[in-house]
Amino acid sequence: MTYFRVIPRDLFNEANLLKCYGQLYLNMERYVGIAYMNDPSPGRAFEVRQDDSDGSTTIANVHLVVRGRKVPLYRPLNSREPWPLYARIGEDDINVFNDDGSFSDDMKAYLSK
Repeated sequence: MTYFRVIPRDLFNEANLLKCYGQLYLNMERYVGIAYMNDPSPGRAFEVRQDDSDGSTTIANVHLVVRGRKVPLYRPLNSREPWPLYARIGEDDINVFNDDGSFSDDMKAYLSK
């Protein structure tokens, strides 16, 4: 943990972050061989970290890897969106999901390159 948690705000933010990572894992089944998510070391908890500059959160010890490169993921602080996960691709941030939890067109295009 890298920040002082406050309930209920951080309980909701972290629960939604974990939900997004779980959905990402499920959606990646059709991209086997292109992308995967690494596992934390056995017995280790998910390491939720907060960016001091904007309050966004990520899981520091679980990474999306696409074609051998780690793709930074983050969830904005206090987002009310149903699937508020973003991927940083170079200089750009793209929505990972549509409102129904399916991959966004930008995410599908990135994975299909």
